[in-house]
Amino acid sequence: MNNDEIIPRAIHLQEFVPMVGQVLLADCEPHPAELVLVSATPLKHHATFIERLPFILIFRSKPEVQLVEATYRLRCGEWGPDLVYIIPIAQPMDSEVPGQYYQAIFN
Repeated sequence: MNNDEIIPRAIHLQEFVPMVGQVLLADCEPHPAELVLVSATPLKHHATFIERLPFILIFRSKPEVQLVEATYRLRCGEWGPDLVYIIPIAQPMDSEVPGQYYQAIFN
């Protein structure tokens, strides 16, 4: 399945909160990369009406896995695949777990 076959949909924070600590798979070559969902946090908003609350996801991969900024198909068990735009970030100050860190922001 390529990315053109995935129908975009609204993704909500409530889908990710129960998956914190679980491994999601990012489809990439030559094989899928394992990403641990470290946190799923709401973002502040100032709109009077919004269709979906904005939120941020933080992922961690093994230190030797280095994903580039791109859109990836993510899956976890029965969830997905869905397209998620991931950006590499510095290791959060409050994290002592080594690895490569990434964020995905949903506005």
